[in-house]
Amino acid sequence: MMFGIFKHNSDTKEVYQDLKNFYNSFFSNIYNEMNIGRYRPIRDAIGLVINKFDSNDHPLEYTSKLVMYIQAKVALNHLHLTLDQEKIMKNLIEKTKYLNLSYVYLSPIDSAEQFVKI
Repeated sequence: MMFGIFKHNSDTKEVYQDLKNFYNSFFSNIYNEMNIGRYRPIRDAIGLVINKFDSNDHPLEYTSKLVMYIQAKVALNHLHLTLDQEKIMKNLIEKTKYLNLSYVYLSPIDSAEQFVKI
C-alpha cells in the first residue's frame, strides 16, 4: 500500500515536469512560435493544468483530460507536434490512462473551459 502512495507522488512530479517542458516547448520551436495563434489554445490549456498542480486540484485527472483535449485539437485543426512534444504526450498518456475522471468538470472535448476553475 505504501508503495502505491510513493509511486503516485513520483508520477505527479514527473507529470508536472512533463507539463512544464511541454509548455516551454512552444517557445523553443520556430514553427510553433511562428504559428503561435494556432497553438496558443493548447499552450494556454497546459498552463491552466499546471495551475491545478499548484492548487492541488486533482492535477493528474485534469492532465488526463488535457491529453484528450490536445489530441482533439491536433486532429480537428490539423496541427503538427514536434517529436519532443509527441514524446511528452506519450509519457502523459502512460501516466494518466487509468485515472477516474468522474469528478472533474466535463465540457466539450475541444473546449479549454474544462480547465478553468469554476
